Amino acid sequence: MKGLERSFDARERSGMNKQMSQTILRLLGCCLAAFLPVIQAYGQTPTRSQDYLRDVIALSETLGKSHSIRILCNGRNDQHWRGYMQRLLDLEAPYQGGLRRSMVDGFNAGYANTNADHSICDADTLAAEQQFAAEGQALTRKLATENIPGQPRR
Repeated sequence: MKGLERSFDARERSGMNKQMSQTILRLLGCCLAAFLPVIQAYGQTPTRSQDYLRDVIALSETLGKSHSIRILCNGRNDQHWRGYMQRLLDLEAPYQGGLRRSMVDGFNAGYANTNADHSICDADTLAAEQQFAAEGQALTRKLATENIPGQPRR
């Protein structure tokens, strides 16, 4: 009977987690979609400020944190945030170098730290996922506002 109760609880959490994940995906997806194509649109390598570098590395770390939660709650086959990170690397740091290394290190640190903090998918873990989504949204909005010409300043 306990196994059945655990299975039911896991399915209930999984459904709740999928719904929350879809909402978070939409939010971050919209924000990232506005930010990522900037370099390709202008066809040049921009001069990047220290603020930009700090924020894009922080976004990478946030994606690593989100990836850790998704793996914990949805299983190893859920590679959604890792895929976003790969696209971010392809656009912002397509070649080996310091920025790419820093972004990968940030992603890996975010993943490892969150993995150490959360060992089960529970209410605290889901609350952390919401916090990471808010962090990612704020960073993406800031990066877009400060780095895409014509974006309104907030």
